[in-house]
Amino acid sequence: MRDIQGDLVLRPDARKGAAFLIAALVATVAIVAAILAGDAPTVFAPIVGAVFAVLIVLGSCAFFRARIVLTAHEIVLRGIFFQRRRSRSRAAEVVRATLVAPRASPGDTLFVLDAQRNLLIRVPGSGYAREDIDRLVSALGVPCSGPDHAVDANELAKTYPGLVPWVERYPYRFAFALAVAGVVVAAVVTLVLVSISE
Repeated sequence: MRDIQGDLVLRPDARKGAAFLIAALVATVAIVAAILAGDAPTVFAPIVGAVFAVLIVLGSCAFFRARIVLTAHEIVLRGIFFQRRRSRSRAAEVVRATLVAPRASPGDTLFVLDAQRNLLIRVPGSGYAREDIDRLVSALGVPCSGPDHAVDANELAKTYPGLVPWVERYPYRFAFALAVAGVVVAAVVTLVLVSISE
């Protein structure tokens, strides 16, 4: 975190980045070692290692490229493959929530709203130090509200409708719908292939 000519520039927390990198490396080594020591064909070891290596590189790039920048005129959210810019003058309110997702640790999230309480920009704060997110909220200088305890997306949507998408509120329903769609597509492809071969 640092100020550059009045701009607030937040970078991901180095401790969280190091923890991710160490955990990913340990997991990669453990899985590849298990493949080599087990009954699985050894050809899977370099394939799995390569997949994990790509994930580690992408995660590291995301860590080094990610930024939240607050200027006098804009709120800029930069990731590895995207950059979102919103006019700071449109920011009228912030909703801050610690969101709990299935099989994931709770993450601090800011929802910046406009004067009509429509979502202007969503700022995921889980990779940043809590003090930096506090500083961002303070620098925005708009009213801040939100639940005082960790909530899931569905619970947050009851108090603040429209902030989180349906997919996030109902992850198991979405996963089930994807599984059903996958089965249907596989069945259709199988029928087409069978009818062509006859």
